[in-house]
Amino acid sequence: MGLFEEVANYLDITWEMDVGENAKLSGIIERGKTYLIGKIGRCDFEGDTPEKDLLMNYCMYVRAGRLSDFYGHYKKQITGLQISRWREERAKDKG
Repeated sequence: MGLFEEVANYLDITWEMDVGENAKLSGIIERGKTYLIGKIGRCDFEGDTPEKDLLMNYCMYVRAGRLSDFYGHYKKQITGLQISRWREERAKDKG
């Protein structure tokens, strides 16, 4: 199952979406990926990762019209991933 299908499943989209709905959900996913990469840096959205969980929740908040609440509710997780990425990059630079 690809990322699009996983997000649709997470959002309980059980019907066959039309072209417009597919485009809308694809756009939400891409904007979410761009947002998270901008905040966190390198992200893995294919495996079972914290950043993928954040992407799923980002999509849920957008569909609910509550994007403004997303960052406040997930600030700690985003900050934790920022620190983790910073440590990984710092370790690479030293090694």
